[in-house]
Amino acid sequence: MLTQSKLLATRLIRATAPKSRRDTIFKFCIFMVVIHLVSITAEWLLTGHQHMTPGIRFLVTFFTANPFVWLTLYTVRRSYRLHKQLLELASTDVLTGLINRRGFIAEAQARLADNLQGVVLIVDADHFKRINDTFGHAVGDICLRAVADRLRDVTTSQDVVARIGGEEFGIFVRRESLAIPALGQALCAVIPVRHHAATDPLHLTLSAGAAVTLQGETLEQAMRRADEALYCAKQAGRAKLVTWVADHVTCSQPRPDPLFNPVAG
Repeated sequence: MLTQSKLLATRLIRATAPKSRRDTIFKFCIFMVVIHLVSITAEWLLTGHQHMTPGIRFLVTFFTANPFVWLTLYTVRRSYRLHKQLLELASTDVLTGLINRRGFIAEAQARLADNLQGVVLIVDADHFKRINDTFGHAVGDICLRAVADRLRDVTTSQDVVARIGGEEFGIFVRRESLAIPALGQALCAVIPVRHHAATDPLHLTLSAGAAVTLQGETLEQAMRRADEALYCAKQAGRAKLVTWVADHVTCSQPRPDPLFNPVAG
């Protein structure tokens, strides 16, 4: 019951909050007309007749209600802006500037609810623990920001890109399945990361798993399939994208990782 009340209050604020100067004037006029009609109705119900002409009654209503209507519209507008800012803060990852897991799930689920088929990708930074252990968390943070920049570079404003936890990122795109390999190639290419701990850039790579959403499937189910494909990409040597196909992913036998050098590659 409390949740429904909060939802109703949020919708009411969203509907009444002025979005522009023109909208403010329009809603001010609507409020004044409603108050005027309520005033006329109340006078008629209480006394049985009108004591003032319609013009005088409107002027009385206007000058009486005018400051309160403006104050109400101003307060609602401020509340709406504050609500939007709080939502953005609650769904934004401070380090990378991307949306967080909560924001990713909300936006991707909204698109699935509109029956818009897409592709879910789970992306993970390779050998990230070794980077943290070798250079420290400050360099690890630089790497995470570099990954976020790579994700922004290979996606569009229509895609949903998020840091969903640690060194793991999520992407929701609406593209043909044939375009996914090219996206994966651009995504998993080496990222040179310059930092103060070494003269040469650190060569960071990404592994990714992809899953095309299925009819009637939830986002969590698609993410689980993409995560399974990511596991296979890790087993197959990292720095690549594996797409979940048919009803399963067959992971190839794991091969030894290339010699890990946190500075050279």
